[in-house]
Amino acid sequence: MSRVAALLASRQSAMLVVAVALFALFATNAPHFLDGQTQFEILRITAFTLIIGLPLTYLVIAGEVDLSIGSNYGLCSVVTALAIVDWGWNPWAAAALGVMLGTAIGLFNGVATVRLRIPSFILTIGMLSLLRGLALVLTMGLSIDIPATIESSFFAVSGGMIGPVPVQVLWALAAFLVSGFVLRHTLFGARLYATGGNAKAALQMGVNPGRVKIWTFTVLGFACGLTGALTAGWLRIGAPTTGAGTELAIIAAIIIGGAALSGGIGTATGTLLGALIVSMMQTGLILLGVQGNWVQVYVGLLIVLAAGIEPYLRPDGALSEWLRDLGRRRPAG
Repeated sequence: MSRVAALLASRQSAMLVVAVALFALFATNAPHFLDGQTQFEILRITAFTLIIGLPLTYLVIAGEVDLSIGSNYGLCSVVTALAIVDWGWNPWAAAALGVMLGTAIGLFNGVATVRLRIPSFILTIGMLSLLRGLALVLTMGLSIDIPATIESSFFAVSGGMIGPVPVQVLWALAAFLVSGFVLRHTLFGARLYATGGNAKAALQMGVNPGRVKIWTFTVLGFACGLTGALTAGWLRIGAPTTGAGTELAIIAAIIIGGAALSGGIGTATGTLLGALIVSMMQTGLILLGVQGNWVQVYVGLLIVLAAGIEPYLRPDGALSEWLRDLGRRRPAG
């Protein structure tokens, strides 16, 4: 019974059960949910959530948060399209510019948080508005269409298909494998957990928490720039509204996946499961005929529920302790 108790106490196991239950619910009730096109669209949504969500998980593990990710992603998408259409850049060079811009924004957020001691929550709320405003100013509120006459292999790499599989899924798979390896098997991953778990103790062990946080903000900015460039290449458009509201879905995936905003807790697998759950909910509810605004309500409720039960699912939480106690009392055999 102790093994069963340990399994039930595992947040990832619980989220896997939720994901399977949601899939079964939508498969039996939502028209066209099992269609191949719908399933690949869910994977595409999951992919974009995951590419940014994994480095954001790093940042949450380190005890910080970035609420400007959607605006950073949107601005990088706009700048990539602008460079291609208005400035005549090669699409690959334009994509590199978008990635570098996102990385620079992430670096600025990290330095401002660590060196200037501005709380990341407050700083990134301001950056959310600032970056969205810049996207609107640069485009004068209009979308920038990339003409079909502009040809480049970049458009296939950013928005093509490999058989029936959208290429974004492969980008996300690569991000997941790298992120999981870094967290589980590298010194940087250990330093992340140490920084978020107890910064003072980490400092005494020779870890520089400030440097870890700056690097993590920078990696997150890189991911936002990459996602912006990929979106511009896939849709062949740079819209100032790109990424608006993305923060909700990504943060939902992270919290649902078990990361604690207090720091020190989080996994790549948990974020993957959270991203799948959020993507299935967004798509499945729409197929059930739920009006779009209500989808956001349900996602918000899911965040509240996940955050509410999180303390009870920790290793020292009430539910985990009850399950362990139940296992100890159960007669053997």
